[in-house]
Amino acid sequence: MKESIRQESRTFGTLADEAAEYAARKGAISEKKLSRALGIFRPTAAKLLAAFVVAGAAREIGRGKFAFLPAAYRPTDGGAEGYLPLAETDAAFSEVGVRGYLKGTLLPALKIGLTYGSLSVIFLERKMSVGYERAHEVYDLIAVAGLLGEEDGQNPGRRLLTLSPARYDELYAEVNAE
Repeated sequence: MKESIRQESRTFGTLADEAAEYAARKGAISEKKLSRALGIFRPTAAKLLAAFVVAGAAREIGRGKFAFLPAAYRPTDGGAEGYLPLAETDAAFSEVGVRGYLKGTLLPALKIGLTYGSLSVIFLERKMSVGYERAHEVYDLIAVAGLLGEEDGQNPGRRLLTLSPARYDELYAEVNAE
């Protein structure tokens, strides 16, 4: 039986900066174009695009294409922990895509962060009932989106979430609009 999950060779922070540079040159991007340009799996490209949407640096313009807004992208600042992303094979991820990843993974993680005020990898692992590697991946995507602030003084090891409830509501409405 083939293994359906592998790891990419570059960290989310590095990939996000490379993807932003490519997207700024092209203007409009898709999972497929991004995966070809960077030599990454399509699921990883979808996860990066989802992080760009959450950060406000990309918006869907239809049929799997996204307009990239270079002025809204902030290069990664070290918030991500240098994690190598998991990469499902394209066949295993084909039904999910950017919108599915936003709905099923990132928005629930952000809701947890809003509810409790801060996030850590272990906290996400417990609250989302996922494995450590998946929780780490989600945490790094939230960091790549620029939504993690300083250390939480009351909860050591956690970082404050900088997303406002109003912005979360906007994202939720945007993602769930059909």
